[in-house]
Amino acid sequence: MTNAFRRPFPYALGLIATVAVGAAQRPAPSTSPGSEAGASIERGRYLTHEVAMCVQCHSPRDAKGRIIEGREFQGAPIPIVSPYPEARFALAAPNIRELARSSGESIVRLLRTGIGRDGKPPDLPMPPFRMNAEDARSIVLYLQSLD
Repeated sequence: MTNAFRRPFPYALGLIATVAVGAAQRPAPSTSPGSEAGASIERGRYLTHEVAMCVQCHSPRDAKGRIIEGREFQGAPIPIVSPYPEARFALAAPNIRELARSSGESIVRLLRTGIGRDGKPPDLPMPPFRMNAEDARSIVLYLQSLD
């Protein structure tokens, strides 16, 4: 086990903050007037990979820690331990590809309000997003478009 996984939470927060700052500085993908659905799917890809970075926790990794191509968003163990012993902390991130197909509106609600299907916020380390409706729906459309 590497040092990053022995003391993972501070390392993970630093990595996420660094990547998020870099992603926020990149321009959002342009949308062409041609296909609104295509533009929304591309925006969802951009948001899940570059901004909200859902792909980082919801995707399985190989032995070297790389995301397994083609299995993005299919759920994965959370690779960090909670620094807060009293707080509820998820052991795994769910398969959000399947959730988008079966209950996309509950994902939109979660991304807009921070409240899950059970009426409560999700366990840490999931952040309490407060996205606008268009961004939340773009994420669901993108996840639904994946094979």
